[in-house]
Amino acid sequence: MSEKNFTPEAQVPQEIKEGEPKIEKLSVNDFARESGLQPDAQGRYTFGPEHDRLAYEYAEKFARDKKAEGIVIDGVASPGVIASLLHGAHPAEGYLTYMQKDAEGKMTKGETKVLEPLPESEGRGPEGFTWAKKETPDYTLVEFALGGDFKIEDLDKVIPPEVDPTKPVIVSGRGPLYLTHTIAAGYRHYKGIPGVGFYQPASKFGPAKTEIGISHEEELPLGLNFGEPTEIGAAKERHEKRIAENLTGLKEGIEGGKVSSIEVSGKTMKVTLESGESYTVTAREVMKGE
Repeated sequence: MSEKNFTPEAQVPQEIKEGEPKIEKLSVNDFARESGLQPDAQGRYTFGPEHDRLAYEYAEKFARDKKAEGIVIDGVASPGVIASLLHGAHPAEGYLTYMQKDAEGKMTKGETKVLEPLPESEGRGPEGFTWAKKETPDYTLVEFALGGDFKIEDLDKVIPPEVDPTKPVIVSGRGPLYLTHTIAAGYRHYKGIPGVGFYQPASKFGPAKTEIGISHEEELPLGLNFGEPTEIGAAKERHEKRIAENLTGLKEGIEGGKVSSIEVSGKTMKVTLESGESYTVTAREVMKGE
């Protein structure tokens, strides 16, 4: 088993040889079902930005319970969900599945490791690969473009450009998932960067979309989503306003003795009022007073 690719026979490791990492397969469909999603007529699941935080916590628990040193994410999901799964499982190494044609032209499933290339200078890549970087006061947009079909054996040639680590990075470009997430992983722990998002420009398939899939700051939460990257400031303000309004509503319900139930699951607490309104509070730390 090479560091960069698995052979088709090694898609699901049957046994762990001495000295090799313990790799477990994480099914996207299993995560979807545990999150309460229902498949459509084609058996596909549709994820929203609200699933990013759930994905992070799911992968974190999955890797811990399995004592995994590596996870293979098997299935299709949004870039935000995939990034959150990979980040949640860290420091376990991440692998993604992909489809390719074999020598006979048949589609086969393979697996490849998501690398964590350290950003350097203006970045570099294989022949025909180009970078475009746009620095703004609120974020850095890093765009990549391919000169043709991307070859998986060229993945280790991809080095993202350096950025100002005090601002979030938004990644944009059309390419295979393992390429996009290798670029994102390069920024995941880059000099204390606050977060990484994914930008999809407007097209015939729909309006522009930006979604935060890796977060290290509360004001830039997982799943924060907006249209163009320029809307990030307004999106953060709406997020803070929504928190304040919901806390006020929860406070009034508690003070009025209108709580009908309280459920705690992991790091979240769901409070339901007699009116039927419910509030979900997510905690990073709970301090008990003396």
